[in-house]
Amino acid sequence: MLLYISHFLTSWTDRVFEFLSYILLAKIFHASLLLPSIYGFITTLSAVFLSSHVGQWEDNVPRLTFVRLTLLAQKLAIIICCVMFYFMLQREDFPRMVGYCVIVVCSCVLKLAFIGNNIAVEKDWVAVITGGDTETMITVMRRIDLFCKTVAPVSIGFLTLTPSAPVIVAIWNGLSYVVEYHMIYRVYKATPALDEEFTPLIDHDVPSSPPNQQSQGNNVSFMDYVRHDIFRPSLALSLLYLTVLSFGGIMVSYLKLEGYDDATLGILRAVAGVAGMGATYILPVLSRRIGIIRTGLWALWFEVACLVPVILSFVKSIPYGPFLLFGGMATSRIGLWLYDMAETILLQQFVDVDQMGGVAGWQHSLCNFFDLSQYVLTMLFSDPRMFHVPVFISFLSVLLATIIYTTFVKKQRGHLVHLHMD
Repeated sequence: MLLYISHFLTSWTDRVFEFLSYILLAKIFHASLLLPSIYGFITTLSAVFLSSHVGQWEDNVPRLTFVRLTLLAQKLAIIICCVMFYFMLQREDFPRMVGYCVIVVCSCVLKLAFIGNNIAVEKDWVAVITGGDTETMITVMRRIDLFCKTVAPVSIGFLTLTPSAPVIVAIWNGLSYVVEYHMIYRVYKATPALDEEFTPLIDHDVPSSPPNQQSQGNNVSFMDYVRHDIFRPSLALSLLYLTVLSFGGIMVSYLKLEGYDDATLGILRAVAGVAGMGATYILPVLSRRIGIIRTGLWALWFEVACLVPVILSFVKSIPYGPFLLFGGMATSRIGLWLYDMAETILLQQFVDVDQMGGVAGWQHSLCNFFDLSQYVLTMLFSDPRMFHVPVFISFLSVLLATIIYTTFVKKQRGHLVHLHMD
């Protein structure tokens, strides 16, 4: 329970600041997607090159020390960004580009710290605490993530109507750090296994790793990652990041330019979050009936189907365009989060514990590489009238991810169509 509360506080602060930063950047630098895109590009670029190093560091630093350092870095980075936002909004003589540069640098630190915390807690601590049977705990933690993703934008959407929003967020982060610091310590002390080596359980749906994929030490090269059985599911997950077809920063900035107000955007993002929360209830049912591997397959093809109406909504002459756009994006979150959870469970079952940080670090780097690509697209097509180009490329990326994972399922199971339940 303590780990859940700590995870809630970490996820809440991350979701609040993620939404707040793009809302405020769009408000300060209006009329173009260029500066919000550069912000996303640089922060994601830092993750592309440094996530693997963060993962290797997690493999070699004591667990408690590592998590505490990532928490401290997150909170300090957000507080500094909030101070910059406050001055940029309240003082006309404040050099906005200086503030913008400080925000970009601090956001790079924030992103790397959050990745480190995610690798440590969700990939390592959860596996140790549960003895390797991670499905229930991963599902609950994703439910917490999606609750924060749902409620945080609504609260921030109304909070941004007041000039004190950055100050409130900064104070919240300072208080949150004190609570999270002590909760993590109590979880660590309550779980002696966190101070020991750990051998995960193997799920019946997942074959054991072959000898050439057993642990060879804590350093995992990129080619080790590519040769690993988990690579294709990991690559499929990464390709899902090359998308503007979500209520992320780029889509929020685009919708702001289209005339939607902050409160409406918060509500729309909340609806998508509620749909995603449904995935946390669907996963255990599907996993029991068809296994975790095929659950991932069903999830991806469902996401592709849901995004077809979104593509159609960008044909200007089609009726009910906004309904198709928002409805398709919201329901596609079910497939997205189903696959995200399924891939996380597969990662924990396929990868040895002493390689977890390295493999997870490379996966985060790959995810951020494709995440970076969406910002490149929106910088090349920064005119909102050209936004349909990134939209179509995003759909093709999701389709490619689905095809890649389908080949993984064929390799693991020997077939795709299974007429009987497991």
